[in-house]
Amino acid sequence: MSNLRRGFKTWCENAAASYRRDLALSRASPLDPLALARHLRIVVWAPEEIPGIKNDVLFHLTVTDPDSWDAVTIQSNGITAIILNSAPDIGRRNNSLAHELSHIILEHEPAHIFHTPDGHLMMNEYNAVHEEEANCLSSTLLLPREALLQAVRRGLSDSAMAQHFGVSPQLLKMRRNITGVDRQMAYSRG
Repeated sequence: MSNLRRGFKTWCENAAASYRRDLALSRASPLDPLALARHLRIVVWAPEEIPGIKNDVLFHLTVTDPDSWDAVTIQSNGITAIILNSAPDIGRRNNSLAHELSHIILEHEPAHIFHTPDGHLMMNEYNAVHEEEANCLSSTLLLPREALLQAVRRGLSDSAMAQHFGVSPQLLKMRRNITGVDRQMAYSRG
């Protein structure tokens, strides 16, 4: 069952169109989440770009266990920065960055992180509603319904669409299902 409030999906579509206007993109153009981050004045770093990061921490994040994380947002001294895992493919990186940007756009209260006595990082809470909202907005920012509909009408293959929009095949499939563009195309074909 969806935790999204009534009208939230429409709000996400409108927000995606608005950010495209702000970035001088057409409604059907791919959105580069790095460009959106710059527009929002949010710093994005790969792990190796983090000022003062210790070599053992960098080695753990990039070599020992790069599959255990995607992105994290930190705020300090009035600066918001997103640390983005550089290991995954471009589709996953774009989705992870758009997800973090969505939390910021939606003004979600960040979770607090603490260290356990044995040195592990832990979050104090997990907000399922915030995560669902960020998932909805991030996927819509990357692949709005109108853009998807135009790509389907042009006859692009799924792999061509995923590559064009810089998304994973899984995200593309999810958006096709959620937006109902395939049903709409089937009805229009008669």
